[in-house]
Amino acid sequence: MKKTLVLALSLLLAACDMIQNDDNEGTSTAVQWGEAFFNCDYHAAEALCTPESRRWLQFAASNTTQQDLDLLKHHAAQVEATDFFPEANDTLRVVELVVCNSVKPTVAGEEPSQIDKAVFHTTVVKRNGSWLVRMASLPQSEKQSHD
Repeated sequence: MKKTLVLALSLLLAACDMIQNDDNEGTSTAVQWGEAFFNCDYHAAEALCTPESRRWLQFAASNTTQQDLDLLKHHAAQVEATDFFPEANDTLRVVELVVCNSVKPTVAGEEPSQIDKAVFHTTVVKRNGSWLVRMASLPQSEKQSHD
């Protein structure tokens, strides 16, 4: 009886460790993607995305100007994960990212500026053993700054 209880507890602890590692890997992928995306390194962001996300990266790249890049050279965007939300199964997470110094989207002819702080929810999925960001659109801030 004791051996069975010890074995059951050992299996439970191992399962908890696996879930914790999955959460850490998913969160880490979201942060790495955020650092690449919000600093306009779309090639690096693409390596961390699902194949169907590529069209959103291409769209973002086509709307990035040299002025945006110059602004980021002086003040790079910084990304931090503050929370994550396991969804319906073990292969989907929504990671909350706080991004500082991201470039504010502008219309043609408008001078680019940076947003001090914005919050984004990023979906990561586990495919073939790896966590990848799944973009269904361009990232939209959950909380607008009051600049």
